[in-house]
Amino acid sequence: MERRLFCIVNPIAGSGRAKDAYFKARAYLLENGVSCEAVFTERHGHAAELAREALLRGERAIVAVGGDGTCQEVGSALVESGAAFGILPFGTGNDFARALQIPQGVEAAADVLLKGEAKRVDAAMANDRFFLNVAGFGFDAEVVRYTEKYKKRFNGMFPYLMGIFQALLHLKPIEMEVEAGGERFLEKAILFSACNGTHLAGGMNLAPLADPCDGLFDFCVVKAVSVPVFLTILPRYIKGKHLSSPHIRYFKAEGARVTCTGAHVLNLDGELGTQTPVTFSLLKGALNIFVP
Repeated sequence: MERRLFCIVNPIAGSGRAKDAYFKARAYLLENGVSCEAVFTERHGHAAELAREALLRGERAIVAVGGDGTCQEVGSALVESGAAFGILPFGTGNDFARALQIPQGVEAAADVLLKGEAKRVDAAMANDRFFLNVAGFGFDAEVVRYTEKYKKRFNGMFPYLMGIFQALLHLKPIEMEVEAGGERFLEKAILFSACNGTHLAGGMNLAPLADPCDGLFDFCVVKAVSVPVFLTILPRYIKGKHLSSPHIRYFKAEGARVTCTGAHVLNLDGELGTQTPVTFSLLKGALNIFVP
């Protein structure tokens, strides 16, 4: 039986790479007997709308073509639907695809749709907000907040670099109480991350032990340190070599409840939404994703 794919393409993902890469992948899939139909997103939130409409029409294999934001939107519509979920990771970060070992090359990624198998994969919630990869608050959320501010005036990498600089300049520890795995502890930290995937921000390996199929979160907490100490931790954090650091608390659990002094906005797969206090909960095996 011929495999049919319904592709939801974010044409501006990857600075426009996604559109061109999709047509190359489509040609390759057609050559190998796979039928492809595509629609293109026009605005934020459109991918989720298109995925829901596709399900209502009876599509059973829906592909997100773009980056982590596109995957998150499509994934939110496919939870517990039973439909197969494909990913052509042609965006900028592609962190969730990296956690699933889906390659970013055009033909290699298309081969996963052609030859791969659909596997049950976890998704997650932070309060009432859906996420696929990583959610958290503290330093990374502040980077996103400041970056968005500079994106209104500048293009390229400059807003992101200024976001990091501003977040470092205003780095403040957060007092928090964490309940997870039947235990409760107090911590003063500059970053708290709930990880379903392994990477963040285009390749930072903050949760090297995470497995999106194991029914567990990997929680990573960077304890309160000065800016100079944080900068010494950062290279190890980026490479996934930080777990032995005394400044890191890392643990696995099915969920967690975190309360803080003050309300702190969360970073959810690169977008800001909801705030502390926050309950992290897993949607175990909620998605059926094509993997190598």
